[in-house]
Amino acid sequence: MRWKRFRPSPALVVAMIALFVASAATGYAQVQLARNSVSSIHVKDRSLLAKDFRRGQLPRGAQGPAGPQGPQGPAGPQGPAGPAGGSGSANIRWVAVRADGGIAASSGGITLAAKPGAGQYLLAFGSSVAGRLILTSSGYAGNHGDSRGETSAGPCGNPADGLTCSTSNTDSTVLVQTRSVAGALEDHAFYVAVVG
Repeated sequence: MRWKRFRPSPALVVAMIALFVASAATGYAQVQLARNSVSSIHVKDRSLLAKDFRRGQLPRGAQGPAGPQGPQGPAGPQGPAGPAGGSGSANIRWVAVRADGGIAASSGGITLAAKPGAGQYLLAFGSSVAGRLILTSSGYAGNHGDSRGETSAGPCGNPADGLTCSTSNTDSTVLVQTRSVAGALEDHAFYVAVVG
């Protein structure tokens, strides 16, 4: 077999010269340019991308609007059981009393033990009320038109949260006092509730 001598075409010669010049220019730039020598006036506007910068070099833009809500996720596992509750309902005993001491309405088992004077009512609840929350307010059972002052209540039998009553001095008795607008003891209708 005979070897034929290779003769490059003019286009191939021009392409090879361009390739050598381009390679030499890149090598020159790599060797001759000092670090940080290219400044912003040498960079064409909008030619750099976010990937050309290190993390944290670019300031964050304004936050965009919230996107649509995603689909509902699956239900989570059930949590542990809580502590056992009470008996199901609070023990509340209450009574509505007329100005003359008569019981207008009640939760049951509450009686007027005594009415020692004007604006004073001793109510027997049938079991100890010491240490229980006692609530009282003016009422309108039987008399609707007159003004009222404050109404106060407390347990008898001299517990730490009460007082010594003149009669029926037991811890199952509640003393209620009703007053006029001027503060004097005066007969008025009222409500009392013992919680607990």
